[in-house]
Amino acid sequence: MYGQDSCNADARVVVMADRLRLREAPSIESGIITLLGPSDELMILRRTEANDWLYVRTPDGSYGWVSAEFTQVAVDLTSIPTETQTETLSPQVIENIQRIFETHEQASAFDDEPSATEDAAEMVGRANGVRFSKIGDSITVAHHFLEPIGEGLYDLGDYGDLQAAIDYYDSESFSRISIAAGIGWTTGAVLSPRFADPEQCEEGETPLDCEYRVVHPAVALIMFGTNDVSHLEADTFCANLRKIAQISIENNIIPVLSTIPNRVGEEAAVMEFNRIVAGVAREYAVPLWDYGAAMRVLPDGGLDIDGIHPSIPPAGYNGAADFRTNNLYYGYVIRNLTALQMLDAVKKAIARN
Repeated sequence: MYGQDSCNADARVVVMADRLRLREAPSIESGIITLLGPSDELMILRRTEANDWLYVRTPDGSYGWVSAEFTQVAVDLTSIPTETQTETLSPQVIENIQRIFETHEQASAFDDEPSATEDAAEMVGRANGVRFSKIGDSITVAHHFLEPIGEGLYDLGDYGDLQAAIDYYDSESFSRISIAAGIGWTTGAVLSPRFADPEQCEEGETPLDCEYRVVHPAVALIMFGTNDVSHLEADTFCANLRKIAQISIENNIIPVLSTIPNRVGEEAAVMEFNRIVAGVAREYAVPLWDYGAAMRVLPDGGLDIDGIHPSIPPAGYNGAADFRTNNLYYGYVIRNLTALQMLDAVKKAIARN
């Protein structure tokens, strides 16, 4: 299942003479967005039923349709949703979510007694809904990320259907401080015992293993790359992310892999690392949370003045989960909204079983 080299591009443009047209719709009669050159790398997001057109993201961040005839595809197209599928997740990802969750539930049935590191309050939290963990760097550590929802400080606006997701998951998962998230962390940090919390983790245990042992989540929201782009080579990032996905699945946890927003001065690396994130998600048939794409359309790319972290709404913490229309222009608001949408998609996939 995991044999594909996820560090490679989904597809490359193959043209002999003229440049390949990126179009607004899957038709030679539709408008042209831009022209692509030979060997341009593409991230495939959708396809037509006949596999003759591909909806892609290009190296410069453009989105559109290309004729599959002029591409060299390196992935199994059956794993790519078609343009007529309204689901966020492909059938293969849904099937894998169901398999992982079923195994998680079976394992949990034999884990009713508290471990030596748990107290009664933690055990009560286990019974209050499906648990998830937050894995990442400072953008995950920030109190603005999901914590307001855990405190009931949210307004769903036109997204009232997401209340079902909030109700489905353990409320403490939204507000809990993760053992596997830290300021300035890369993928290497979460895999290194050196960064583990000595008060909560066992000797030689990595932050990731420690978080999973203590929390026993069913789902993990994972976003790395903002620091990796300036500290790690792409191949190292890919290998680390694959290891994180593998460890998650081996622990019967559904990893939801997020792309990253832009980082000013690292634009090319961000695009490359986001392509890797998408490749790893496809390789392991797990959900891809394309937060990076959602940020692109916001003012200043959804970034704060530092050009790194998501922007904060005028109401600060109290407004970070306010999804009313006039507040949907800030990075942390969109981070919370898209996180809820992904949690909802996972919930729906589980319910189909």
